[in-house]
Amino acid sequence: MRSFLTVCLTLSFLPIAHAQEPVRAWQGNRTVVQSKHLVPVVKDGEGYGEKYTFDAKFGDRGSFYFSMAIANLGIGDKKMEAKGRLTLDGKVIRWKQKLAAGEWSFNASPLSIKAGSAELSGEPQELKFSVKAEGHVLTATMKAVAQPWRPRNGQVLFGKSRKATDFTIFPLGNVELTLTKPDGSAVTVTGIGYGARSWSEIAVYEQSRASLEFRGIDGDKTIYIREIMPSKEYSQKRVAYLLITKGDQILVESFDFELDVQDTYVDSEHPNQYRVPVSVNIMGQDAEDKARLVRGRLVKNKLRKRKDILASMNSIVRMVAKRYSQPVSYSYDTDYLFEVKLGDKVESLSGLGRYEFYHWKK
Repeated sequence: MRSFLTVCLTLSFLPIAHAQEPVRAWQGNRTVVQSKHLVPVVKDGEGYGEKYTFDAKFGDRGSFYFSMAIANLGIGDKKMEAKGRLTLDGKVIRWKQKLAAGEWSFNASPLSIKAGSAELSGEPQELKFSVKAEGHVLTATMKAVAQPWRPRNGQVLFGKSRKATDFTIFPLGNVELTLTKPDGSAVTVTGIGYGARSWSEIAVYEQSRASLEFRGIDGDKTIYIREIMPSKEYSQKRVAYLLITKGDQILVESFDFELDVQDTYVDSEHPNQYRVPVSVNIMGQDAEDKARLVRGRLVKNKLRKRKDILASMNSIVRMVAKRYSQPVSYSYDTDYLFEVKLGDKVESLSGLGRYEFYHWKK
């Protein structure tokens, strides 16, 4: 099924070429997430990259962000960037390290990725984080509430060469974090967390023209939506998924839901005049149980940040990237309301979620 989003955006792009290469997405059956899905794949090629990103919220006391990214783009292969931030009771602790291939390491079993002062370890059901920064020692665990998830086999294959992009989602977990201060005293906080891990053999600006992500959490219920609009070199087959969970149960997973754009923002600051859907209606059904129906709406609350991604790159990487891509990201606080019909029962979830839209090129 082709979404109204794809139709809307195609109108603003250059004509699509006729000789297009195939795209194969989300094949096979649902996959149980295992530790092997979290081990760095470490590929060759300029387009290779992978990323681990996790967030946690501790109510009014603060938040935690942890990221590891590996890439070949620019000078040097298999470079690591480990960065993050802890905000706790008004204090902010940051870390950021850029490491060459020989300056970071990993073990597959048990899983452990060490990058300077940061480490990610554990297993999908219980991930562990440790960081030393600004004289402080931070340790945290995230225990799964919603089960870690992959959209079927988790992969999209691009072109005749079948270059892969791979996704694993952590919809919801309980997080406990302990911060040990330079004087030896410690404070522990608890909250909720979520995350994602992805890798690709093909650069994002090569595989897609635009993409979107949305995430909302309402108590023990979560919703996660992603859609990728392939580059004009590839078949314009829709690449999307929608996941709704409650506790450790999946309420709906859909790969062909309808996404109908109701309102669009035009970025007059950019020469490409990028169009960004900011209000959409969604309707669909579960991939396996067609009696499970979902409908909902996303409506822009406010723009949090617009980022010209080229401007944030170092000069060498920017010189390479700008030949192929003119990327801009848009991050919104977005109001959402969804209903899932399960026979005679209806589950609803609502709140304020995070909506991210990326334009990679015209």
